[in-house]
Amino acid sequence: METKVGGKMKFSFYKKSKRGQECSQDRDKFKEGTISEFILNKKISYTWEDSDEPDFPRTVVTWELEKLDNGKTNLKLLHTGFKADEKAKQYDDGWSHFLNELIKYCEKTK
Repeated sequence: METKVGGKMKFSFYKKSKRGQECSQDRDKFKEGTISEFILNKKISYTWEDSDEPDFPRTVVTWELEKLDNGKTNLKLLHTGFKADEKAKQYDDGWSHFLNELIKYCEKTK
């Protein structure tokens, strides 16, 4: 991730089945975009492009961070730009999964 407006971002991950096993049709997944807003330690927004779905709409992901007492941080994540007839639920489920993984990671690194 290039941490500046106009910078590029790219997520890479490998999908596994619910049992933690690799699926035969699974492969590395890449999500790319361009940073549209960057405020150090407070906010980052970027476009989200899904090359696996040719008709995927132009969406924007925004992470807002708020420093709380006791060394904690409140995170607000928004993924906007979906239309009512699109698969936003699929992305809600995916973000829930990865945010839970982020929580586990942060708890281990305390």
